[in-house]
Amino acid sequence: MSGVKQITTITNLPVSNDLNAKESNGAIVGFDETDMDLIEECNLGKPIPKYQEIASKNQIIIGRPSDFEEYFGIQPEVGNSIKLKVFDGTETKEMEFSIAAVLDENKIGNNGDKIDMLLLPNDSMKKIVSSNMTYQWVIRVDEKMEQQAEKEIKQILVTNPRLAVTTLSGAIAQNENFLQGMILALAVIIIFISCFAIMNLLNTIFTGVIVRQKEFALMRSVGMTQKQLTIMVCCEGLLIVSVGLILSLIVGGFIGYLLCALLKNGLMTYLNYQFPFSVTLVYCMLVVICSLLVSEIALRHQKNMSLIELLRR
Repeated sequence: MSGVKQITTITNLPVSNDLNAKESNGAIVGFDETDMDLIEECNLGKPIPKYQEIASKNQIIIGRPSDFEEYFGIQPEVGNSIKLKVFDGTETKEMEFSIAAVLDENKIGNNGDKIDMLLLPNDSMKKIVSSNMTYQWVIRVDEKMEQQAEKEIKQILVTNPRLAVTTLSGAIAQNENFLQGMILALAVIIIFISCFAIMNLLNTIFTGVIVRQKEFALMRSVGMTQKQLTIMVCCEGLLIVSVGLILSLIVGGFIGYLLCALLKNGLMTYLNYQFPFSVTLVYCMLVVICSLLVSEIALRHQKNMSLIELLRR
């Protein structure tokens, strides 16, 4: 295969927490001694034993405590034992594993493909079953040879129909399509909410000007010019708009950051929060212009009416 830089083998041992089950409903993921540095970085509490000690005693590591608690109905603790039914493709047997360590899920980061709920040394897995436990191969190739390597892999699949391939470029394209659809949906929702908010604000300003017709007529009758009245009303509208924008930006920005943080700690680890300065600037300018325009239109309508008529209302 062209451009191959590294091939990583991932092993998988089918198991079930139901000792009477006829099929597996879970799996133990194998790891090598070279993975111990990553596992130790994610340690939650007590020091983790050496790889050879874990392998010699058939001990197991809990990589995702929350999944373990949901799967077994108990909290994982170092030293406790769990019973599992092991499936090797030809026969089944019950086995008891001692918990050697419990990892911290918050420290896994972008290594979620290497750390699963149950982790067992590959040396232990070879002693338990005699069949091939290879679940998948992760092939890393040179970026310049990626397309050529994909073609050659597809040729291999032609003669091995039971195999399947997932490529990085395909995953990126799929994620981009998903993100584009999500962005479009969010954009529609944001536009709808923005339009509703602007209409509500403009209605408030317009109603305020209409209700205060008599007050404005009285001010004009004692010497206030139309220009001074317009400046006063516009400043009042800008004050209302400024307070609303500041509050909405603070609350909305905090909610957006919190939502992004929650998603990042979950499945979407690639998310990074960025405040939408350009969109915010355009929205603020639009709100300010609309508020000034509505105030001007409402006052111009009153300007065409006589003071006596306005005072009688």
